[in-house]
Amino acid sequence: MADWKENLNFVLVDTLEPGNIGAVARAMKNLGFSNLRLVRPRKYPSQETGWFAHGAEDILEKATLYDEVSLALEGCSVVAGTTRRTGKKRGRILPVREAAPKLRAYAEKNRIAVLFGREDRGLTNEDAAQCSLMLTIPADPRNPSFNLAQAVLIVAYEMFSQDTRSSGSRRIITRDEFDRLFLRLEHLMDRMGYHPKGIRDSEAGIFRDLRRILARTDLSPREAKMVHGVLSQLEHSIRTKP
Repeated sequence: MADWKENLNFVLVDTLEPGNIGAVARAMKNLGFSNLRLVRPRKYPSQETGWFAHGAEDILEKATLYDEVSLALEGCSVVAGTTRRTGKKRGRILPVREAAPKLRAYAEKNRIAVLFGREDRGLTNEDAAQCSLMLTIPADPRNPSFNLAQAVLIVAYEMFSQDTRSSGSRRIITRDEFDRLFLRLEHLMDRMGYHPKGIRDSEAGIFRDLRRILARTDLSPREAKMVHGVLSQLEHSIRTKP
């Protein structure tokens, strides 16, 4: 793979202010990152974006635009969302300083995406459900929200501070490959007659949590192939069962 910084993608979702996009590009350039993906920006391109970029125009020129978050995540193996909110629907949450070494190790051999949500409300629960883990930036509880560009700068700095070769890194399957594997598991569970139990449980919620649990295993291509093999055996058993 390329230099680890080339494997890290900053993804801005539903950005409202064009100046913030420019400020994000400048923060990335300051710390040696260059991959910017934009999902449904309200006003882009704009002159204001260029004003705030100031020396990082090349990052804006190569930035890619997407209509959906899922499309912006194609080719990535690990997706980290950013949040100040906690709760069951947010999944696993780590302080950014704790998460940075983990993401650095992943980026050695895998493409990584870090998601930043809309300025006024952050990432939706649907966006968070697509993440392998969530990052949070510790702050004074009386005023915990950061400006978008500030949040990107802090995450980029923590990643920049990890600029030493990671040990024990390995290639893991991409999000697309994981999606295909998990979809196959869902279909198999349905064919086997699985139904959630308990009033408080819902099928969608259970599968969302199960997906997050399996995503933590960081499956390698060899391990994913082995799981596919197990699923094939189970599918064969269902087909041939009297």
